[in-house]
Amino acid sequence: MTNTTEKKFELSNIVDALIEQRRIWEEGTYAASNAELYALLGSTLDLFIKVRRSVELSRAVTDLLDQHGIGYNSNTSLALKIVRLVFVGKGREQKIENRAYTYARVLTIASEAGITGAQVPQFIADNNGIDELRRQGKDGETDAQKAKRARNFAEAALVNQSTVAPVAMVDVLQPVDGARYSLALVRKNEDGTGSIVFGTNNAAAVNTVLTIAGKALKERAVQTAEQNVTKHDAEQRAENMELLAQELLGNGFQSQVQVTVPATEAASF
Repeated sequence: MTNTTEKKFELSNIVDALIEQRRIWEEGTYAASNAELYALLGSTLDLFIKVRRSVELSRAVTDLLDQHGIGYNSNTSLALKIVRLVFVGKGREQKIENRAYTYARVLTIASEAGITGAQVPQFIADNNGIDELRRQGKDGETDAQKAKRARNFAEAALVNQSTVAPVAMVDVLQPVDGARYSLALVRKNEDGTGSIVFGTNNAAAVNTVLTIAGKALKERAVQTAEQNVTKHDAEQRAENMELLAQELLGNGFQSQVQVTVPATEAASF
């Protein structure tokens, strides 16, 4: 066995041993620690739900913060106040403040979802952990999920999208295998023409632009739909008014009937 082979074999053994150590930690101490944390967050959630229903208890929380010398201000949420009481304590604000905001966010999301303290461990697990849960918006989606949805929309919408300008698919503009899109950097020349000066199929860059495209295309689709609804409503109102006028004219009200279409509606035709 050569020197190089021996060193690689030794390195492989060290890595294997570290992986096994990591596995034991994840399934043992780490898992137990997380289970205890989730249970504690569940109990804290129960307290939060109880306190927010009572003005007296809410004031008592503020009094306890003062008593223990734990900082807060007029913008501090009730969830964060309770988390600071339970998890932070006096003199530890700087050490754990970021986690305090995270835990308060989890309490808020869980309470809005109607989760009880006993359900918190499973709720966190179902949402892929505390940090992923913290990233959720009011609609329950993380930024990553929203971006993925925007990319999916863009990829579907752009299949039949009209071409801005045809280009030759030279090597630098070829997408990666199995993909449809790549990126071209266009330079505006002095004479007003444009030239592709760089191309890439970098997945991260392509995904970023697809996300931007998806959001823009969806906004455009929503605006078009709203305009179509407005136009349809205006046309329907005009048609109804015309029918009413005909009905009235047919009943001998010729001299008293005047039908007008509002300017805003007339402008839409």
